[in-house]
Amino acid sequence: MTEPFDHPIHSQRFDLEHTTRSEFINAMVHLYRGELSEATAWRTRIDTTTHWAVVLSATALSFVFSDKSAERHVLIPIISLFCTFLMLMEARRYRFFDIWRSRARMIEINFYRPLLNGSKVEMPEWADTLAHDMEWPHFHMPWWEALGRRLRRNYQWIYAILLGSWVVVLMSHPTSTTSLTEIISRASIGPFSGRLVVVGMLVYYGSLLVLGIYSYWFSHFKKSLPAGHPGRLSAEHQD
Repeated sequence: MTEPFDHPIHSQRFDLEHTTRSEFINAMVHLYRGELSEATAWRTRIDTTTHWAVVLSATALSFVFSDKSAERHVLIPIISLFCTFLMLMEARRYRFFDIWRSRARMIEINFYRPLLNGSKVEMPEWADTLAHDMEWPHFHMPWWEALGRRLRRNYQWIYAILLGSWVVVLMSHPTSTTSLTEIISRASIGPFSGRLVVVGMLVYYGSLLVLGIYSYWFSHFKKSLPAGHPGRLSAEHQD
């Protein structure tokens, strides 16, 4: 009976340099399937977080517009904070998605495309780059960029609806008014004056606006790589 350590996998005689073409292709196929499966799983998690934010916001607004209590508007700032928590979670998931998608795209462009149409490999050092990333995985996208992308893609509309609903509630309850002083007075929450709450909301939404504008500028004028681009595997995109 052969001893376990004599098996080729455990033996020092096993040499990957002698791997045949068919063995290499078979290994790459399984690697690609694994990377694509990871990317798909993280993509699903991203969508799930967005769905939570939409359902939570819609449920809260339904309660706000159906309730007749004096401080029903307090739910909207609270829900805005919850949506920010979900957006932070989604940005983290987006960074993980970018890792696996970048690897899958690297294999698609530099392995499958030349294999299918006989073209030259676009990135000659693609295998070394992929191997280095697999040796010690890093995030390829900065946290603030991932957060800005999720804000621009999905959450800006959620925040806009929440802010608009907050203003409508303040203007319509208990009676309709267009007086700025009255609207600010109605924004009070418990011991916090309306002026303080309004300032807090302005700072909060102003910060989101600055992030969205800077993220847009960075993506369209600095020409940052899209999520999942194989170029993000290079050293200058490691974080």
